Parts: sequence; structure tokens; C-alpha cells
Amino acid sequence: METTLIFFSISDLKITTARHILAEAGIESFVIDKKDSVYAGILGGKVEVYVRKEEKEEANKVLSENNMFD
Repeated sequence: METTLIFFSISDLKITTARHILAEAGIESFVIDKKDSVYAGILGGKVEVYVRKEEKEEANKVLSENNMFD
């Protein structure tokens, strides 16, 4: 299964909201939390949301319709 980055944020609330929106649309998402990484202090930590490559367009559309990219 290939995944692709669809959204990232430093806000846990935004990540939770994005994942909820995707789930409501039937799109499974996966999270990588980089806030606890060694580089977080230097580069700033963030949480990344990934989806399956074949669902990327639909995921972008759903998140965009819900103003998640503003």
C-alpha cells in the first residue's frame, strides 16, 4: 500500500479535525507525529496525515471543501 502526504499541522486539533472529515468521507488516514523527533526543536515539529495514493484527489477535495487548507 502506497501512501501520500495530504495534510500537516502543528495543531493537534487541526489534525483531529482533518482525520474526522476524511473518516466521514470514508477515507482512511494515517498519522506520523514528528513533534517528538530529534529535529523538532530545530525545525519545528509537526504531525503529518497520509492517505492511500488512490484516494489523494478525493481527500484533497474533501479537506478543501471544509476549509482545512486556509
